[in-house]
Amino acid sequence: MEHLQHHIDLDEGFFKAFSEVGRQTFASLDSLRMYNCSREDLVREYLDEVYIGFNSTLDEYFFEVQEVEIGREPRKVIAIDTSSIKIAESARGVVISVKGAIVIRDLDKSTIVKTVGPFIFYITRKNSKKVFGEYSELLKSTNRYDFYLYAQKILTELLEKRLQEYTVEKYKDSIILFDGSLTTTTFNCFLDSIEKILKKTLENKNEILAFSKTSFLQISGEPLQIIHSEKNPPYIIDLTKALEYSNLGRIRVYGRVYLARLVEGSLGYRVDAYLQNEASTVFGLLLKNDPLIYGYPETLILAHDYSTFTKLDTITLQTMLKKMNVELLYPESVRDILFNPLDGG
Repeated sequence: MEHLQHHIDLDEGFFKAFSEVGRQTFASLDSLRMYNCSREDLVREYLDEVYIGFNSTLDEYFFEVQEVEIGREPRKVIAIDTSSIKIAESARGVVISVKGAIVIRDLDKSTIVKTVGPFIFYITRKNSKKVFGEYSELLKSTNRYDFYLYAQKILTELLEKRLQEYTVEKYKDSIILFDGSLTTTTFNCFLDSIEKILKKTLENKNEILAFSKTSFLQISGEPLQIIHSEKNPPYIIDLTKALEYSNLGRIRVYGRVYLARLVEGSLGYRVDAYLQNEASTVFGLLLKNDPLIYGYPETLILAHDYSTFTKLDTITLQTMLKKMNVELLYPESVRDILFNPLDGG
């Protein structure tokens, strides 16, 4: 399948500011020695995700199964994803890059990919407040490792929230797919952003489905996917009442939370839905307008692929650092030294 790809114009609001802040952080980077660490791709989790467990003997009364019929109407489907990578670090700071992608499956089934970034930042204790503003509070009282990790997570979340905001404002009457969940704890620092995104979603008559590839939700200590219905897929199981009953106020639920098993023999996925119409109708329209790969929307897979850092991205970013007189050191991999002869490498 051929995809038409282009870059989002950096003159558009926040993206320009995001890029400018990144450039400003490099004023103090000249002539440093840093260790290369670009192998360490971030496995993103929400900053304050919590484990929620259901008791199957108690909660089965709350599980509502809804059958899904494939819709008939054409509907635009838009998927969003972001990724980040740590390029180099030293005792003074860390160089982080973030990148995002929006994939649009239009009414005529053509596919357009919009990318933004990579943006690159040099984050230190001294400039973190200027870069993160109110979010810098999350970095207080952290050791160096946690400081670098949380800085990377916050940057990734910032870009993702702005991409989501950009999308719900720009498009109307569309099914918009997010990666992750819509539930938050009361300590989540992105509450205002989420509420702004959901408000604009309603104004533009969009539907949001947020797919989670993994979930901390459990049923009697087992993965969420153990829930099955006697019905044949496609179907969805509404978990919202059970979730609200079990979490005892620890999290805030936006919209509804479902286990969606949309293809025979496929995995079930947690899907958080913020909808204008009936859930079964919206899932049916998704089935009509976007192919599923093992029950997961193809547009979201493409968004993941186009937002992921390539080897060329990494080499380009490292070259940029070297042009700033940054000496990149490449520490030996103990694993490679010990096992490469046995692995045949």
